Amino acid sequence: MNSQNTVHSLSLSDRRVLKITAVSDVINFDETNVSMSVGDTVLNVSGTELSVSSLSLENGEVTLCGSIDAIVYLENTKSRKKGLGRLFGA
Repeated sequence: MNSQNTVHSLSLSDRRVLKITAVSDVINFDETNVSMSVGDTVLNVSGTELSVSSLSLENGEVTLCGSIDAIVYLENTKSRKKGLGRLFGA
C-alpha cells in the first residue's frame, strides 16, 4: 500500500467541539455521522446533532459541533484497492 504519512491533529473540547487538521475531503455528512479523508485513512465521527461549524479544505481544517460519541479511524478502501491491484497485476 502506498502510504501517505499526513500529520494531523484532533482537539476535542467537552465532547461538543472537535477540531481536525489535515482533512483533504469530507466524504459523508449528516446529523449523526461525519466521514472525512485524513491522509490514507478515513476518520469517522458519530454522535447526535452534529454540524460543521467551519470548513476550509484549502487549509485542511474542519470544526464539528454537537454531541460527539465516537471517533474511529477506518481503512481507506480506495488506497487498499490500488495497492492490491499492483500486487496482483490489475
